[in-house]
Amino acid sequence: MRQSCSRLINFFLVIWCTSNFANSVQADQLERSNITIAVGGKATLYYLPLTIAEQKGFFSDEGLEVEILDFPGGSKALQALMGGSADVVSGGYDHTIMMQTRRQSLRAFVVQGQTPAISLVISKKREKDWRDASSLKGWKIGVTSPGSSTNMFVRALLAQSNLSVDDVSIIGVGTGQSAIAAISAGHIDALANVEPAITILLESGRAIEVAETISVGGSKKVYGSALPTASLYTKEEFLVANPNVIAAMTRGMVKALRWLNLASDQEVIDIVPEAYLMKDVALYRAALRRQRPNYSVTGRFSEDGPFAVVESLSRFNQLDKQKINVEATFTNKFVDDALK
Repeated sequence: MRQSCSRLINFFLVIWCTSNFANSVQADQLERSNITIAVGGKATLYYLPLTIAEQKGFFSDEGLEVEILDFPGGSKALQALMGGSADVVSGGYDHTIMMQTRRQSLRAFVVQGQTPAISLVISKKREKDWRDASSLKGWKIGVTSPGSSTNMFVRALLAQSNLSVDDVSIIGVGTGQSAIAAISAGHIDALANVEPAITILLESGRAIEVAETISVGGSKKVYGSALPTASLYTKEEFLVANPNVIAAMTRGMVKALRWLNLASDQEVIDIVPEAYLMKDVALYRAALRRQRPNYSVTGRFSEDGPFAVVESLSRFNQLDKQKINVEATFTNKFVDDALK
């Protein structure tokens, strides 16, 4: 009996040592273990895969100690990257293209969303004034932050009616409760934002949705195509200097996307921080169900997705697509390696 117990203890000791040795070897292979990710609106469903990777320990499983810095919008997260206070951004892929026009080399390496997943809602008080995007002239429009993907979305809508940002007032209102409060209090006439704020406004009757890009059909109406948006991107020099770190982060995100696509709504609700539910589980569940078609299954950029983003930006942003090297703004290499 004593000998059997001894063998059992030795068996578990071998497993424990082997596991820790494997983790140690993996960590030693990383160029660094401490990584900072900047994100604009971490509590939104737009970045749910990032939250899952963090909450499920998929980054730490890869030997990474990840700190996530949360900002009011994607442009602020981008500023953190360019200023050196963040290593990676969880943000809109379109930022890599816009920064290339400023001779800054950024590259996205895993995509979280297959469509922009941004909606425009108008205040209930403005319903009688709405016909189409031309009605926005002179309106105050809330976005997460000026220069963010929500701001780009507004520019695309305005361009459909031959309007520009000079014809409206763009106001940064953040995400979540701050965005809801801005339109509820009448500080803005319309709001370009993401879930769960949009569903909360619609269900409460405080706003009306006039454009959405969560669905493929909705994205095509605004942009002409289903565009990849939420992604992880970094400076080209960081990616080149830390390929093993990028590979580890990608594996963590691919695990998160796989888990998300298999998980039930309740399993997702159980894992996100309670504050993200905004005190209404039923509304969060409704927003999650609405958002689900947006999430990537694999983390790969589609063959034509990045080119469609450039095509769209060139229509309303005075962007010369002939001068953009699209292949330099994204890579599927790390995702393909992770999927193997």
